[in-house]
Amino acid sequence: MKIVVFDPIGFKDEHLAMLIDAAGDHTVVLPAEQDLVSEMADAEVFIGYHTPEIFTPAPKLKWIQTAAAGLDMMLTPEVIKRGLIVTNASGLHAAPVVETAWALTLAVSRHLKTFHQDQNEHQWNPFIPDDLDGRTVGIVGLGGIGRRYARVAAAFGMRVIAVDRHSPPKPDEVESLQGLDKLNDLVAAADVLLVSCPATAETQGLIGPEQIGLLKPTAILINIARGGIVDEPALIECLTEGRIMGAGLDVTAVEPLPEDDPLWETPRLIITPHIAGWSGDRSKRLVEFFCDNLHRYRSGEPLRNLVDQSRGYPVPAT
Repeated sequence: MKIVVFDPIGFKDEHLAMLIDAAGDHTVVLPAEQDLVSEMADAEVFIGYHTPEIFTPAPKLKWIQTAAAGLDMMLTPEVIKRGLIVTNASGLHAAPVVETAWALTLAVSRHLKTFHQDQNEHQWNPFIPDDLDGRTVGIVGLGGIGRRYARVAAAFGMRVIAVDRHSPPKPDEVESLQGLDKLNDLVAAADVLLVSCPATAETQGLIGPEQIGLLKPTAILINIARGGIVDEPALIECLTEGRIMGAGLDVTAVEPLPEDDPLWETPRLIITPHIAGWSGDRSKRLVEFFCDNLHRYRSGEPLRNLVDQSRGYPVPAT
């Protein structure tokens, strides 16, 4: 068996050593990007991340372990047609993603962007920020990220409600968990709206002009899922007109965000460059997960995070 390892963010040497040790007598290669297509020609397993053009011409490929949770860029019809085993990183990056989501939430609610501008201008302009205690968080997609965000929200003294396409077990800190058909009710009730659902055909534009129009004037919208889930022109108009408190985006519909994109100049908005899942422990978590799945793969056991390719994500247990 040949295992090809490639990831733009990369793996630390000690974690690559763990992977090579777990592979035993099997071949592990770490090609440069220019050699990737040729190395994939006889590869059985791929771990890491790359756009899909390297997978379709790889005749011996059987299993892709992607370093990402989202599969919208990789799981094309051509890849699905291959009938490959695909496992993703759902849940592995929840901790840093939620830390970023809360950094954005707090930055908006405590008006840190305004205070930062005042600091740069040496201006002392105190005013009363906004409270989160006693407010309502609405979570769209109660996977690993949504559940972790909910635990922190409860610690802040917030009421938590959620919608999800499936029916995962409801954590104690979540007061109400309903289906996506109740999305508009959740949006209208939320003081903070967290978008943390997978990017699929069903969720494209899920938070559109109608939903953005239902947000409270004091609401905060946070998107750490995928840019296409939130209608950006509608959000820009809403923020420009001051119809909600603000928003935080770690993801945008086009990435990297072009220099002339109107999001850059949109008031009440904080943008981070799709780095929510990046952390010093990313490499370790991913390699440990892969090594466990590699043992399962070689033993014929069920793999963790096996992707339902018709839906684009692993379907949670109910």
